Amino acid sequence: MKGSEIRATCGPCGEERHLAGGVPTAAWNRFVLREGLVQDLFPALSSAERELVMGARNGFGYICGDCWGTVFEELAE
Repeated sequence: MKGSEIRATCGPCGEERHLAGGVPTAAWNRFVLREGLVQDLFPALSSAERELVMGARNGFGYICGDCWGTVFEELAE
């Protein structure tokens, strides 16, 4: 099902990521309006895909899977 295009840019590496096929527009609109949790509105998405959806909504703070371990390893030190 095609719907709203989802794109977010990783803060650490600057790479833009997108969700192939997008997400259903009705669910995206509810998520943007904070009418539901990402895991409830998009149950078919993986946790990495849901992180991308959250990053697209927020416009900041997205960290891709490739950078995730590096960023949080540095914070733990």
